[in-house]
Amino acid sequence: MRSTSLWVLLAGLAALFATRPEVRAEELAPGVTYSFYQAPGPNRVYVVAVDRFRAEYKLKIGWPQKKRNFTSRQTVSTIVSHYDQPPAHDVIAAVNASFFGTTPAITGATASDGEMLEQPTGSYETFLFGDTRLPVIVENISHLNGTVTFADGSTTTLHAYNKARTADTLVAYTPQWASTTGTAGQGVEIILSDVTYPMRGDKTVSGIVTAIRSGSASVNNAIPAGGMVLSAIGAPVATLTAKVSVGDRLAMFFDTSNANYNNANMAVTGAGWLLKNGAANTANWSKHGFATQRHPRTVLAWNSTHLFLMVCDGRCNGIVGMTFQELADFLTGTLGATDAINLDGGGSSTMWANGTVRNVPADSCGTQRAVANAVLLVREDTATQFPFAAPFAPTGRLPGWDDKFNYNPVKTFSPAAPSGDGYVLEVKPASGLDSVRRGDFGDTDYAVEADIYCEYRPDLASNGYERYSLFARDSGTGALGSTSAPGPGNCYAITYDSDDGRLRAARYLNGSLTDFRDSNRIYLTSTAWRRFRIECVGSRIRYLVDGSLIADVTDANHPRGYFGIGYQESFSSNSNIHGTRADNFRALRLAAPDKATNPSPADLARGVTSTVLSWTAGAEATSHNVYFGTVSPGVFQGNQTATTFNIGPLELGATYYWRIDEVNAYGTTTGDVWSFTAQRYMGDWDNDGDVDQDDFGRFQACLSGFAAQTDPACERARIHPVGNPDADVDSDDLALFRNCMTGPQVSPPETCLE
Repeated sequence: MRSTSLWVLLAGLAALFATRPEVRAEELAPGVTYSFYQAPGPNRVYVVAVDRFRAEYKLKIGWPQKKRNFTSRQTVSTIVSHYDQPPAHDVIAAVNASFFGTTPAITGATASDGEMLEQPTGSYETFLFGDTRLPVIVENISHLNGTVTFADGSTTTLHAYNKARTADTLVAYTPQWASTTGTAGQGVEIILSDVTYPMRGDKTVSGIVTAIRSGSASVNNAIPAGGMVLSAIGAPVATLTAKVSVGDRLAMFFDTSNANYNNANMAVTGAGWLLKNGAANTANWSKHGFATQRHPRTVLAWNSTHLFLMVCDGRCNGIVGMTFQELADFLTGTLGATDAINLDGGGSSTMWANGTVRNVPADSCGTQRAVANAVLLVREDTATQFPFAAPFAPTGRLPGWDDKFNYNPVKTFSPAAPSGDGYVLEVKPASGLDSVRRGDFGDTDYAVEADIYCEYRPDLASNGYERYSLFARDSGTGALGSTSAPGPGNCYAITYDSDDGRLRAARYLNGSLTDFRDSNRIYLTSTAWRRFRIECVGSRIRYLVDGSLIADVTDANHPRGYFGIGYQESFSSNSNIHGTRADNFRALRLAAPDKATNPSPADLARGVTSTVLSWTAGAEATSHNVYFGTVSPGVFQGNQTATTFNIGPLELGATYYWRIDEVNAYGTTTGDVWSFTAQRYMGDWDNDGDVDQDDFGRFQACLSGFAAQTDPACERARIHPVGNPDADVDSDDLALFRNCMTGPQVSPPETCLE
């Protein structure tokens, strides 16, 4: 009976522990953790968790031979080796990605570095990861034909991109396709430079024609870095030949069936939407026949704080793999994931992290399968290098500006902006809204300013209005007042409305505008250039117009993000659209100052009595709160602009503490506490840090031989024996004095400290 009870107890304990995955964790990089789980099944699961809001970590797509038009598949490890170039481009982890068939075909869409690489096919589910760092999953994204707009304003159909050219088509090839177009058969190839990447769906990019290649020269042309090749064969050739000249700026619009693709910096199509809003998405699983089977799996997942790259083993060593339901249970119950997509699995499933394949790929129980591509977790710091300035000169915009929908050109405009040259950036959509931006999701404390032409047009108020904007800390959508895809807008903005002249110090939250001046509105009922400026430091947001502060608020809704110029309109007649005109754009770093450093004199800690403290000011500091005294961290002595402080006389033997808090308009940074004990060198009669001839003259006046020296001024001359001086000043004292005598401006040895 006891034996049976014992076995029942042991079996119960085994069942209990079988439901609790064993986990081993390892930090791969700050904010990135790798974990290995022994899970029920039995199963082995490998997970890389990434802090979702650390902007230095990007998800990208890696390809065999480092090109979309690869000639043969490669293993995940080999693909990583093409891209891993630390510290500038450090691949931290990687998993296999797309389902694939005959080389080089893959299933679905891909995008990387903000550029579309593979046309959507309209099947399965696509993971989209954009500047907001909030992923989305979209079903059945389809490719739609785009357009090329010529210099004269006419258009033609753009049939495809990064795809092998077929009869009677016009195809765009980007540098990520390959080094050359790979085309065969004579047609025409238009070479473009300075393309306004990134290239996303539902967005126009533009480039300058540098060459037109026809006849035998129209085949397999090189794709220039930062450029594009438009390649046509058959019917489109005549149109391109007639319409295009070297030096023209052409605009290319790439279309899809889903506006969310416009915000995707990275995209990959899987098969199986595992989790949706925190629950198993069983409604989706029925169209995937392998959902109820146990297989090795590769998954991308996330929750409100983290992204997850996950692989589970199967098919060998007794490990069985997971069904969709088992995946969903692990993702929600163990990782706390709320949304997830299933990527290619089976023998392809591979987890690579910091130089090592961590899982056991199913092929031959440990051999990596060659695959079509991989999802790369890359550490790449792209934070803005402040200060940044764009004068919008006759040569156009500086590289790096990113348009939301349309290419926004630099044009001549009168009247010129103050200190302008007559050229301005014009943000002018055909209708609705548009924006152009710079920056990075991780940008936090900065100021942004520009001259904005505020056109007062009350005569058109019955037809609608224009809204001109300067914005900061945008989440990445650039959507301003949009409340729908591809929005909504989230940022701080100064806006001006043309119908009534209302000026707003605004916050957009999910597309809804709040005017921080709503109770005391500002109306500027004249047309003029005005300088808009927004300052963001921590949760403090300051709005300035023409140098005057119009709002100073505390708001923590948007802690980081992009900056730029925006436009919205509500006209019934699009012919009334003038657009936002901007000039003299500038962005600069703003922050509470760095800590003070280098407390000096450096020999305070060695005991020299001094009456002056000095330090090196922290970067950005404009003044200093000085604390000094015998109580840690010191007693406040006042705010000053100098980096020295006269501390007055010291009490010998006392320990003093001091601290410098650095101050500027954006905050106070608490400094380190420094301390020293007030001591002197034996024989340093005048307390100047050395023992020299001046000190000897005073010592000599006190010499008394073996007679008692009663003059109180000679107290410091009685230095023998150390710590217990006798009543006279004799030859023993003189010998010690000579040992400490060093000459002017030379510190005596440590043995001479009193």
